Amino acid sequence: MSAGEGPWWVALYDDVLADVLLERSPDAVRDTLGFLTQALGLCPGHTVFDQCAGIGSLSVPLAKAGMRVVSIEQAPHYVDRARAWAAREGVELQALVGDAFELASPIACQAAFNWWTGFGYADSDRQNARMLARAFDSLVPGGAFVIDWLNVPQILRGFSPRVVTQRNTAQGVVTLTRDSVLCLQRGRLEKTWSFVTPSGERVERHSQVRLYLPHQLGELLRQVGFEELHYWGDVSGAELSADSPRCIVRARRPR
Repeated sequence: MSAGEGPWWVALYDDVLADVLLERSPDAVRDTLGFLTQALGLCPGHTVFDQCAGIGSLSVPLAKAGMRVVSIEQAPHYVDRARAWAAREGVELQALVGDAFELASPIACQAAFNWWTGFGYADSDRQNARMLARAFDSLVPGGAFVIDWLNVPQILRGFSPRVVTQRNTAQGVVTLTRDSVLCLQRGRLEKTWSFVTPSGERVERHSQVRLYLPHQLGELLRQVGFEELHYWGDVSGAELSADSPRCIVRARRPR
């Protein structure tokens, strides 16, 4: 398969990656939804914005739980998958194709979230902040936003330059090798993703993401207007530490 034109994320997020990494286990979805429900104060009937929604791994279950969900995703085929899933479940989902740097929810929402490292793809801090600003714009006054991000201290302490995983997909077993490089001069993590499909075809993709420390992510959130920041280290609600697997931040639009 050849990479398409445009930013690196357009090529990376294809159906191979979706089958390997975006099909979440029921336990992972349950734990994440439990955390989001508590952190965002969600109740049935609330309008929720899922920014960088992928194939609807969280959007559709939230809609099944009684939320009114608006989702945005840049990959049209991912949006098609989310819409088809919602239709099979008999739930309403407003799944939109769009650029999360530019597009906010067309409906004012009580809550918003950006999950599974859907942020920090641009080299420019100013450009990355635009995505946070679109989340801010999507909220009613007092609305809460949660972002799930890399815990950079943990990555630096236990850096693994190569990780090999295998996943059973509907097409068969796919082997994924991720080769990572820390580019400390530019403050980013660069990865080469190599997939070997069940047919033996090798697919190679590239990505890069900015290495924002927790306080730097907080500064970007404050720059676009958020306040009342709170940090966690995982979906269990544990306090953020240097060993936490994730850096999860809740921020609020001023009332």
